[in-house]
Amino acid sequence: MTKTPTSALLLGALVADAASLGLHWLYDPDRIAKIAAERNGSAAFAPVNPAFFDGAKGYFAHGARQAGMLTQYGEALYLTMRCMIDSGGTFDADAQRSAFAAHFGAGGAYTGYIDRPTRGALERIANEKLPSGIDDDQNPALTRLPAIVATSHGAPELLQTATEAMQITNVNEVAEAYNAVFADLLRRVVTGTPVQDALDAAADTASGDVRDALKDALTTSETDTTVYAGEVGRACHLPTAGPVMFHVLRHSTSYTDAVERNILAAGDSAGRSLMIGAALGAAHGVATPKGIPLAWILELSDGAAIWKACRTLGTA
Repeated sequence: MTKTPTSALLLGALVADAASLGLHWLYDPDRIAKIAAERNGSAAFAPVNPAFFDGAKGYFAHGARQAGMLTQYGEALYLTMRCMIDSGGTFDADAQRSAFAAHFGAGGAYTGYIDRPTRGALERIANEKLPSGIDDDQNPALTRLPAIVATSHGAPELLQTATEAMQITNVNEVAEAYNAVFADLLRRVVTGTPVQDALDAAADTASGDVRDALKDALTTSETDTTVYAGEVGRACHLPTAGPVMFHVLRHSTSYTDAVERNILAAGDSAGRSLMIGAALGAAHGVATPKGIPLAWILELSDGAAIWKACRTLGTA
């Protein structure tokens, strides 16, 4: 079974995000490896259990969530998708800001952790300030990107729309540079470029420190992503998260291998998961030997509605 690359790109991002929830922001790779060993070798879709964090470096942020649900990153992407469907498959920034405030703000449907860019955006939206994003270089900058690439990968305004989407929460030069790289990467993969070739080409579109960091991730002799993440950083900031994402994609052999490798690397695994899952979902499809496994889709709390939204927007 396979689907269009665009719908698989979206589903791949959301499944990877949900798979990361239970061990998200646990910064102890040894603890994560032990938990995975006790779960037949898998770290994906671990229960949301505060005991996993006891005595370990990390932050238990998802007590209001349950296994199979999305993190705040996945929620932001899924919200963007639903809003775009309501807008006929286009990205309407005003509609997106209104939907964002209604969903994540007081009285909204979302119950869970509110990160710094989300909190800052909510305040700026309430005060009618544009752009609504704050100066921040963390992973929330990329959360809407799979939806933009799914609908605009062949459009000349792809980068402009990707930047506009990023600025819902983040207005930052470093974030913008990484946003452009990942827009290019996903565009290439969804249009048929092999992942390894797409990684090299996307890295070449960057400049300065961003290009150097991504090239290092692609050329380092260290093939263990957990070790590599320990060298460059496991946190939410894109100058560390971006290279770790590239390293995962360079060395993984399948969608499941990439998602597991990313969680085992510890830290902000959910923040990294969207780009990783999107790229390999688009590359390998659904229920193929290297693609998104049906068993993981069935783990999603709202899987039927999510898959419907992915198919709808992916063919818009």
